[in-house]
Amino acid sequence: MKFPLAIFPDISTRPDLRAYHASEIPIVYGTFDANPNPLPTDTEIMFSKFVQGAWVAFARDPAHGLVNYGWPMYSPNTTTVAQLGNFFNQTGATFTQGQLLDLTCNFPPTPASVNASAQLTALLGPVVAFIAAL
Repeated sequence: MKFPLAIFPDISTRPDLRAYHASEIPIVYGTFDANPNPLPTDTEIMFSKFVQGAWVAFARDPAHGLVNYGWPMYSPNTTTVAQLGNFFNQTGATFTQGQLLDLTCNFPPTPASVNASAQLTALLGPVVAFIAAL
């Protein structure tokens, strides 16, 4: 799981750390409100319930639980990598291509990783749809 933008001030006083090692623990176990000052936000509570539901779905049925929860089976060339708590869906999952997230790991560059037009379309497509919906 990736938590690229799930930053909550009551869990971390250092937003520059972003999703650091073990930062998901309060969200997964619902212990984000152990310190009542500041109180958890509604977004944080909803996100925690979503993540807990995903963990329960996987624990009950490792083969199909997440698919039944609404996550597609993984394929690196399709939008099947779940990004949790990002700008486009702060309380759930947004899906993107694995190859786009792995782009910085590709060295030397491959023809697929150099295709800037496809990359920009895939990355900006949700932004354009979001703005159009306003």
